[in-house]
Amino acid sequence: MEVTRTNEAAMSLPDVPSIFQPIADALLQTSISPPRPGLSSSSHHGWSPISRRVQSSSPQPAPWSSSSRQQKENGAIEDTNQLKQELNLARFEVGQLRSALDAAEIRYQEEHIQSTLQIRSAYEQAERTRSESRQREAELETELRKAKEIVEELKVKLMDKETKLQNISEENKGLNVKIEQNQSNERESELQMELKKSEATLADLKTSLLDKETELQSITEENEMLKLEIKKKETENDKVNDEAVAKIEPAKAAEREALTKLGYLTEEAEKNSRRAERVTEQLDATQAANSELEAELRRLKVQSDQWRKAAEAAVAMLSTGNNGKIVERTGSLDNNYRTIGARIGSPCSEDMDDDSPKKKNGNMLKKIGVLWKKGQK
Repeated sequence: MEVTRTNEAAMSLPDVPSIFQPIADALLQTSISPPRPGLSSSSHHGWSPISRRVQSSSPQPAPWSSSSRQQKENGAIEDTNQLKQELNLARFEVGQLRSALDAAEIRYQEEHIQSTLQIRSAYEQAERTRSESRQREAELETELRKAKEIVEELKVKLMDKETKLQNISEENKGLNVKIEQNQSNERESELQMELKKSEATLADLKTSLLDKETELQSITEENEMLKLEIKKKETENDKVNDEAVAKIEPAKAAEREALTKLGYLTEEAEKNSRRAERVTEQLDATQAANSELEAELRRLKVQSDQWRKAAEAAVAMLSTGNNGKIVERTGSLDNNYRTIGARIGSPCSEDMDDDSPKKKNGNMLKKIGVLWKKGQK
């Protein structure tokens, strides 16, 4: 029974490529082979549950009865159900193995294609490098030949130049001999002239040396005199310093007193300067007030001139009707105008009485305004 089931499983397996045929055979052998004695159930691989189920379903010696038959049938049904489940599981595993085998085959084919492409590209690269190397060798050979030809030409030119150089060097040697002879004669004459000049300069130096020696003696004598004078002055300076130190102490005391007085005087001067600043500020304020008052006075003078002109015009207009009365009125108007101008022009008008003169002036101004309006009409 176990062999038939495994054969069915083998028949149900898909077509396997020839490369993976040994793997499929090994799987079938593991599913068919029973477990070896001495090994545990967990050590079996492949189809071990199926083999255990087949072994457990093998016939056992039992008493011949109806109950035992039903039990056997029930057990057989359960075994068949379990076998179907295990067979489905095996088929699923076989499908997974098949997909894995297909993937492995595809991967193998891809790798094979890639390797062949790489080998082909490597061969092509090698051929290209060979052709390039051959071309390069040919180019280098041509360049080498050209270089050899150039070297031969340069060697020939070098030999020519060497021969010319030898000839020129021989000519130079002859010319150098002649020049040395001429220079030796000229050098002797120059040396004689220099010898005479050096003798003359030596005599001059001797005379100047004698003069310098005499000057040196006089200078040394003067230095000794100066040293003596310096010593005398040092002693005198020491005495003067002692006297100055004795005089400095009262001078310092006087200086301290002068400093204290100076501080007091500076404080007084600062106070006076502050007072002067305040006074100048007050003067500025008074000057500003005076300027404002002068402007006000000018404005009032202008107004008074205008009022006077208006009064004169009114008098001239009224003189045509009533000569005598107008003359009297004009006299009174002039008097009133004078009083008004005196009051307006004087800065002390504020201190005078404010009752009757103001009323009179107001009435007079009203009359003048009415007359001014009539004259304009």
